[in-house]
Amino acid sequence: MKKCFTIITILALIAASVPARALTNDEELKYGKEVFLEIARTVPVNNDPYMSFYLNDIRNRLDSKTIMPFNVVLTVIDSPTIDAFATIGGYVYIASGLIANCDNEEELAGVMAHEFAHIKKRHIAKRMEKQKYINATMLATMLAALLVGDAARTAVLAMGMGSAQTMSLKYSRQDEEEADREGSTLANAAGYGGLGIADFLKKLRYGGGDKLYPQYLLTHPYHESRIIALESMWKRQPPSKEVSLFPYVIARAKAVQNYKATGLVDDIWVKRYTQNGKDPVAAYGASLYYAFKGNFEKALEIARSNPSPYRDLFIGEILILANRFPDAVEALRDVYERVGRYYLARAYEGMGRSDLAAATYSSLLPYAPIYPEIYYRLGMVEGRTGNEGAGHMYLGYYYMSRGDYVLARTNFEKAISRYGINSRQGTEIMRVLASMEPKKK
Repeated sequence: MKKCFTIITILALIAASVPARALTNDEELKYGKEVFLEIARTVPVNNDPYMSFYLNDIRNRLDSKTIMPFNVVLTVIDSPTIDAFATIGGYVYIASGLIANCDNEEELAGVMAHEFAHIKKRHIAKRMEKQKYINATMLATMLAALLVGDAARTAVLAMGMGSAQTMSLKYSRQDEEEADREGSTLANAAGYGGLGIADFLKKLRYGGGDKLYPQYLLTHPYHESRIIALESMWKRQPPSKEVSLFPYVIARAKAVQNYKATGLVDDIWVKRYTQNGKDPVAAYGASLYYAFKGNFEKALEIARSNPSPYRDLFIGEILILANRFPDAVEALRDVYERVGRYYLARAYEGMGRSDLAAATYSSLLPYAPIYPEIYYRLGMVEGRTGNEGAGHMYLGYYYMSRGDYVLARTNFEKAISRYGINSRQGTEIMRVLASMEPKKK
C-alpha cells in the first residue's frame, strides 16, 4: 500500500507542476519523460523479448504512416490489467494483460493507433492546460490504476480521489471520436484495416457477462457509439502485413500471465493441445506450460512435434530454460528471427563463450533501446572478456533506461576512467552524462 501512495503522490506532483497555459513541445517532452522515469523506477516493466520486438514492429509500421509531434516511446507494463494509455511527450503504455486479451494483431494495432492519435491531437496536454488541478489528479489516478491494480484504486479512494476515477479519468466524447477516426485511418494505412479497435471494444463489451468492465472501457468510454461509428466507416478486409508470429505472442502473453497468477494450474493451452495436437499455437502454449513447470522433457517432446515454422526457436528457448546450452546453440544456429538471435546469445553466454555472446548481443544493439536487457547482458559479457570500458558503458545505458540515474552515472564514470576522458568513447559518454543533468530554467 505504501508503494501505491508513493506512485500517486509523486505523479500527482509531476502533473501538478504543469502550468495552466499552453504547453510547449519542450515542456511536454520534459513532463512526459519525468512520468516515464518514475514508471521505470517504480513498477514492473515487462521484460519479454517476444513482446518487446513484436510490438515495436507494430509501432514502426504505424509511425511510418503518420507525422507525430514526438517520437513515440512504447512501454509494456507487466500487469494483468486490460489497459493502454498515452501521456504527454509521446509516451504510450500497454499492459501485458491487454495483449493477452487480443485475438489478433489487428486488435492490438488498432489500440496502439488509437493511442497514437491521442498523442497527435494532444488530448491529454490540452486537458492539463485547461484545468491544472483536476488533470493532475486524473493523470496520477490513471497511472496508478493501471500500474498497480486494485490496491492503487483502494489508495485513490482513501485519498478522497474517487470522483476522479469516474470523471476526470475519462476522455471526452470528442477526444474519443477524433482518436477513433485518426487511429483507424492510421491502422488502415499501416495495413491492418480500420476495424481493429472496434473488434477489441466489442469483444470486451460483450464478452464480460456479469463481470465488471475491464479498465480499458473505463478509461476509454462511449464504447457503444464508437463501435457503431467505426463499423460504418470501414469494410472488413484481411491485413496486408505478415502476422504469422503474432498468435504465438498472444499465447505467450496468456501463458505467462496465467503462470504468474495461478502457477498455471488447469492451464488452457494443455486442454487445447489435448483436443487438437495439430494446432501449432496450442502446442506452443502447452510446451511453455510444461517448461514453466520444470518438465522440460515433456515440453521438448511437444515442441519437437510442433508443425510451426518457428519450431526451432521454441525448442531453443526451452533448452536454455533447461540449462542445456550446447543443444540450444545447435537448435538456434540457423534461426535468424531477432528473438532467436537473442536466445542464441543467451546460449553462448550459458556455455561460457563470452566472446561469441558479446558478438551476437552486439548485432542486436539497434534493438536495445526497445529491449534494454540487451544492454545489460552485453555489459556483463563484455566485462567478463576484460573489456571493462564497454562493460560499464552498456550497464550505464541499461540503468539509464530503467530510470536509475545513480547506477547509470556510476557505470558511465567507470567507463570514462577505463576509456580515457579524451577518447572517442569517453567524449560520447560525457555527452550522455550531460543529457542526464536537469536543465536550468
